[in-house]
Amino acid sequence: MYFPENPFKTTSMWTCPKCQQKFVNTNQWHSCGANTIENFLHGNTKAAIELYEHLIAAFEKIGDFELHPAKTRIALNHKMRFASINRLGKDFLEGHLVFREKYEDSTCFHRIEEVTKRAYVHHFRLHSKSDLTSELRKFLKMAYQIGTREGLKK
Repeated sequence: MYFPENPFKTTSMWTCPKCQQKFVNTNQWHSCGANTIENFLHGNTKAAIELYEHLIAAFEKIGDFELHPAKTRIALNHKMRFASINRLGKDFLEGHLVFREKYEDSTCFHRIEEVTKRAYVHHFRLHSKSDLTSELRKFLKMAYQIGTREGLKK
């Protein structure tokens, strides 16, 4: 575990000296660990891993990003974290996208959490590759824009 000296100082990107994770905020509080994508995928079904690969491939079509495996999830990061794969079940994938506003009218999301007044986490679930609809792909692109920080210039 890393405990920051000053969690309020911000820079363009900070790398934790212990675990090499990258964050927008200098000295970002987080749990350090030897987390890997392989460990996250280990023991999961072929169907779940295929959903993971399908989602990652969809994001790769949008743009460049880094995968940041943590203890409980794999975050997707460009200039900031914009999405996460939270859980693989026997035949599903749960993830979330980060936005500056709520998209309550969409059927893509089963839960929306307000993290701050301008940050909302939108949770989705894939049971099959066809669940990655054109509407959800539109939201992937929008979340990616947040990750590039271009989506923050509203």
